[in-house]
Amino acid sequence: MTLDVVRHFRVPRKVVEITESELQQAGADGYEMFVLWSGVIVKDRFIVSTPHVPKQESFRLKGSGLLVRIQGDALHKLNSWLYEAGQMLGVQVHAHPTDAFHSSTDNTFPIVTTLGGLSIVAADFCKHGLISKTTAVYRLSREGWIKQDISVVEVL
Repeated sequence: MTLDVVRHFRVPRKVVEITESELQQAGADGYEMFVLWSGVIVKDRFIVSTPHVPKQESFRLKGSGLLVRIQGDALHKLNSWLYEAGQMLGVQVHAHPTDAFHSSTDNTFPIVTTLGGLSIVAADFCKHGLISKTTAVYRLSREGWIKQDISVVEVL
């Protein structure tokens, strides 16, 4: 199943608040973190219901680079949960220390790999909030990650 039919991703305010808190806490220590959103497709909407913060390791690379790694066992645990809950992974969210953009690492090693899935990148470690003019949203297509308007995310 793909997310190609989805026109909007509906997310509860509480999921946004949890995500902002996690990204800001990691950012306060100078690290990136992934928060993943799962849910179900209803007609042309992806209804987000659950935020996930899988076990992950964050690294500062020489220079100014940051890296996050989620090990296979944490991904397996998440996939088992998704299967049992009847949900699918639809959105990956992380923050950069400065501008929001999709890096070559983001393009090459996404966690959400389903066509039509979203990747949301918050600027400045999410200090302006997740749904902000400084946030970048990308959608996975057959051609790669394509920038979207933030209005594709509807906060409830």
